[in-house]
Amino acid sequence: MHASRGIAAIAILLGASGCGDEPPTLVSPSFAAGGIEASVTGSGHHLRVGANGEELTTLAFNAKRHADGRSSGQWEYHFRAAGFSMHGEVTCLSIAGHEAWVGGFITKVLSPDPADQELVGIEMWWRSRDNGQGAGAPPDSTTGLGFAFPGVTITAESWCRDQPIALVLREVFAGNIRISED
Repeated sequence: MHASRGIAAIAILLGASGCGDEPPTLVSPSFAAGGIEASVTGSGHHLRVGANGEELTTLAFNAKRHADGRSSGQWEYHFRAAGFSMHGEVTCLSIAGHEAWVGGFITKVLSPDPADQELVGIEMWWRSRDNGQGAGAPPDSTTGLGFAFPGVTITAESWCRDQPIALVLREVFAGNIRISED
């Protein structure tokens, strides 16, 4: 695979820098009688320390696990420092307590570098923590994205099934994560 600047940045789980744009909003799943067993929704921003200091990532996602065992949903991450965004579909979701493991694949990349289109179809995953609701609750947190690049033995499905604690949790601000089980 051609390693463009954007792909290389993603490979090291890049957060991104930018300014205070509002996080995107994706439609929240709702529990239907017998249809949805669990869901996780979230949006906001998180920071990581990168080569140029603190870098901002804006994120939004919804994932639901259906009674028939399949999972569905959408996710979107804007990597501000790298100057590109990714959108994808959810294929798996597992929950333990107040943490959720979500996996899926990339369906769309918006980038000025045409080589970044090579990311479309790659599996990816993350973990999120819901620390409660309301002003008195500690901030929620989420990780950056992991990717199934060549040589990586993790898949989206194994990520959800095995529930590893890999990837650094980062505080979510100007947003919220909510995990629900039926």
